Amino acid sequence: AGQSLGAFLAPGIFIEVVGDTNDYLGKGLSGGVLAVYPDSKFASKTKATEQQITGNVCLYGATRGEAYVNGVAGERFCVRNSGAIVVVEGVGDHGCEYMTGGRITILGETGRNFGAGMSGGIAFVYSPKKDFAGKCNLELIALEELTTVDVKTLRNDVEKHVALTGSKFGQYILDNLESEIGNFVKVYPKDLKRVIESSIGKPGFRYPVWFPQEHILNTLEESPADFAAKTVKKVVFQQPQAQKSPLVPSQVSSGSIGSVKDIEDLSESNCGSPEEKVGLEINDTGAGLANYQEFVTRRDGSQGPINKLRGFIEYERNPEPYRLPTDRLEDWNEINLPTSARSDIDRKRQAARCMDCGTPFCQTHTGCPINNLIPEFNELVFRDQWKEALDRLLKTNNFPEFTGRVCPAPCEGACVAGLIDQPVTIKNMEYAIIDRAFREGWIVPTPPKYRSGKKVAVVGSGPAGLACADQLNKLGHTVTVYERDDRIGGLLMYGIPNMKLDKGTVQRRVDLMAAEGITFVTSANVGIDPKYEVSKLKAMNDAVVLSVGATKPRDLPVAGRQFKGIHFAMEFLSKNTKTLLDDGTGKLRKWDGSYVTAQGKNVVVIGGGDTGCDAIGTSMRQGCKSLVNLELLPLPPNDRAVGNEWPQWPRIMRVDYGHAEVMAVFGKDPREYSILTEEFLGDADGNVVGIRVVLVEWKQKANGQPGFEKIPGTEKIIPADLVILSMGFLGPDPNIVKGFSLDVDNRSNIKAPYGDFNTSVEGVFACGDCRRGQSLVVWAINEGRGAAEKVSDYVNTKSSASL
Repeated sequence: AGQSLGAFLAPGIFIEVVGDTNDYLGKGLSGGVLAVYPDSKFASKTKATEQQITGNVCLYGATRGEAYVNGVAGERFCVRNSGAIVVVEGVGDHGCEYMTGGRITILGETGRNFGAGMSGGIAFVYSPKKDFAGKCNLELIALEELTTVDVKTLRNDVEKHVALTGSKFGQYILDNLESEIGNFVKVYPKDLKRVIESSIGKPGFRYPVWFPQEHILNTLEESPADFAAKTVKKVVFQQPQAQKSPLVPSQVSSGSIGSVKDIEDLSESNCGSPEEKVGLEINDTGAGLANYQEFVTRRDGSQGPINKLRGFIEYERNPEPYRLPTDRLEDWNEINLPTSARSDIDRKRQAARCMDCGTPFCQTHTGCPINNLIPEFNELVFRDQWKEALDRLLKTNNFPEFTGRVCPAPCEGACVAGLIDQPVTIKNMEYAIIDRAFREGWIVPTPPKYRSGKKVAVVGSGPAGLACADQLNKLGHTVTVYERDDRIGGLLMYGIPNMKLDKGTVQRRVDLMAAEGITFVTSANVGIDPKYEVSKLKAMNDAVVLSVGATKPRDLPVAGRQFKGIHFAMEFLSKNTKTLLDDGTGKLRKWDGSYVTAQGKNVVVIGGGDTGCDAIGTSMRQGCKSLVNLELLPLPPNDRAVGNEWPQWPRIMRVDYGHAEVMAVFGKDPREYSILTEEFLGDADGNVVGIRVVLVEWKQKANGQPGFEKIPGTEKIIPADLVILSMGFLGPDPNIVKGFSLDVDNRSNIKAPYGDFNTSVEGVFACGDCRRGQSLVVWAINEGRGAAEKVSDYVNTKSSASL
């Protein structure tokens, strides 16, 4: 086999190689199993302990999984291994260099400089010549005799090695373990030993999953040699056939460790098994899950112990459901069922689907913009360590209660499980963690211990402004947030309707930030109201951050645009939410002209996206007579199209909550695609009564760009008493730009380079949609956090310069 065979091999995959392999075998191994052994035609002519069968730098950076090599490996074997369990019959120079975890058994010679920089993990090395110490770099490691638990662990590993590779020398070791055990040396990093010994008995202490563990093995009083003589079992290897499926490991006789028939049989005892991760004891029969009590239903309908190693295979995606459309249309409460509706074991089952990928694309630039530590908090939820999961979540995300509700979850679009199945329910897990944290009282105000003496004004209190203010406050700066509306939250408060994000959730976070020392000023129209002149604001603060969003809506300037009853979506949504909040009853008061009503009207929403769906949902709750949603773009495909490959965000057909509600009431999807609005029609009183539209065909132009042409004879008129325009936004309020004398880019956004966030005016920074254009809440948080770092550097540097 060529280079990098089995690189980043995921849990649940077994690769069996008959013959030799090149360099980088199992690089970044992430949970899979590798077995390499020579062809039987040649195996009898050479000794495996003298024949190199794999190249250099094998198992480099492995994090988890198992590898069994019936032969000698080249140089730098298991460098930077942090969790894999490996058996090999000899290694070259620099073996286990910089290793930080895992367990290695070497049944043959080693090269020089073994264990250099090895700070973790355990190695058992066969050295009958007693010359191993002279080949080691002993700066960080100690050489010891094997304990009783070590002997049993060694035996189990070698048994599996023999079962999978047919190792004759491994069989010899098993047959003669009583006499040969004295020829093994245990390589034990000094720092690891000190930490383990000082931590035993302390609350919360857990052994590494690869560590020979007293608490899961029977404690025996015999010496290691006596123990080996009593417990050794002979393994008879059944030679695999060439045509055997590569996904099914070879079987062994019933008189050995048990018939190995599937990958889960290989990995449950020694490779980070679920029972170790949740701290439950197992028996000493080698049956892995014998005493584990949490049984769940697999996707095939069978039941069995919950299994993290094969979770993405055994369990289907089961996202937390919305309330039924007919129920949720009766109120303005959140469409989601409360998190208490799902049990912890259900969430653990979903967390088990996280594959522990070698490269978790969910948290890279193709997935989560704030780089949430997704595999880590999924693992901790699986272990029932919710408070630790919260700690991981808050390291990167200021407001999981917002993103867990309104983010479209690009992380799930980049989930590796989504390549062959449905992605992990990351968004649900995120919200469940933060919701539990608030319920348990883990979230409390934590004001900074020290203040820097620097003042920063943040203009705009949407997600970018709040994230920026939160980070600056944590750094000790005095922060004042100015909001032109009468409530703090910006887009979160008025742009997103209550059924999608409860405003009590937003206010809870605002109150928490206020308790931590942030000052909030509402009804402050900076740059317009003389009370909040730009010059005054700059003079009062060491820096100003603009996070005012992209609030200028894209219009539709066609004939009849002047008719009454045509509104921008944000006007429609914000007035509705304000009325609900002002009344405080959870119901809309009888229409009095203070908000735009869809009650009893034929509603047409032009444009899609989240805002369009929110307009649909709001119209349905107000009691519209009919609803049509017009899209200029063509119908998206059901699956990824060419050019939209993983891990990009999948541009596919979806049914969101608003569409489902229309379908439940009116019996069909409200969306019509490839349709162009040509004219608004009105009555004698100046009210809109309809829209004249025409179908279009999308084609690729000569310049390679997509374009459309009208289809003759497809014109029609759609009745419309209320038209809602949801076609995106074109930058921030021009008055802000003018008030601060800022440069703008070719899209009318405030000109400020990403990563620096400084505008054309000294001491004024910009972040969020006003800088990057209309985007996601999670991108707003990313920009707010990034801007806070640069603003902090600026005010601190400014202070140092003045000194």
